[in-house]
Amino acid sequence: MSGMEGIYRICESAIRCIISGDYAFLEEQNALTRVSKTDIKRVLAEYNPSEAPIMPPDGYVEKAAYIIQYRDGSGCCVDIDLWYPTGRSDLTLQLDIRKRDGKLCFIVDDLHVL
Repeated sequence: MSGMEGIYRICESAIRCIISGDYAFLEEQNALTRVSKTDIKRVLAEYNPSEAPIMPPDGYVEKAAYIIQYRDGSGCCVDIDLWYPTGRSDLTLQLDIRKRDGKLCFIVDDLHVL
């Protein structure tokens, strides 16, 4: 798996956890140290109380993820808009992805309207 494939897989996993409301994987990965599941649930409820986000179409993450590599080569920041039944939203998931001990690790940095 290339570095970009790993980044895409992390994005998809994080999105899947958020839309399903299953935060166990995020907790196991220590990805909720900056943003709590309570914060994520609150933002989702405030953004669109009548609909929940859904998984985006195949290939969406590869096309739509905005990836900024850190200058020091330690990783990247990824912004990816969540998808709703009506299409792409302006609710953006922000992830901090870094390589530690040969493995990609991530933290949810923010969930906000861009």
